[in-house]
Amino acid sequence: MFGQTSVDSSWGFNDVPENSQVNQMSGPRFGVTYVSEGSSAQFLNRVHEMDSAQYNSEFGNGLPFTYTTQYGWQWETRFADTGGPVVGLVEWVALIGGMEKGMFLPSFSSLVGVRSENGVEFATGPNLSTSGLGFVFAFGYNYTKGDLNLPINIAFVPNKQGPRNSALGDVLESTDYFDRIRQRETGFRLTVSVGFNLRAQS
Repeated sequence: MFGQTSVDSSWGFNDVPENSQVNQMSGPRFGVTYVSEGSSAQFLNRVHEMDSAQYNSEFGNGLPFTYTTQYGWQWETRFADTGGPVVGLVEWVALIGGMEKGMFLPSFSSLVGVRSENGVEFATGPNLSTSGLGFVFAFGYNYTKGDLNLPINIAFVPNKQGPRNSALGDVLESTDYFDRIRQRETGFRLTVSVGFNLRAQS
């Protein structure tokens, strides 16, 4: 009764064809993020005591080039195709930024997308970070060598109006000075990352 399942070509309710197995992959991911001018860039530049008001008065060209490194982990479930050129993807990506500045800036993304047979992929979904809830669009290429996968991705989180209550807002509003110069828009984020995944059959 239990422990044995017959699988035939009819694929009944309890039968799963062999080519519909699910591949699960996970592994580290690291990269760098460019942050355009906004409350996120103001926060990142606090370590250098550079904000838009002070920097503009000295240089007249807004905030300096703002970036942060990223390190984290990716979990991926790939639904194997049944012979077609495209497979479905569900990805979860957790990253920590700001470490090179002595900061702890976590972000978490849940993505759903597709990957072509030549490794080109696209995915999108919600992104939760210290600047609030946003949406992320990711494009990439997955290089495969045996069981090793090397995903290379570009992710874009659009600019948005920052929430009145957020982790960054609490810091920027900690003094009357920052309450005056704080920018409401978060600025967009552009991340380039690479990862290392090992495939495991479930």
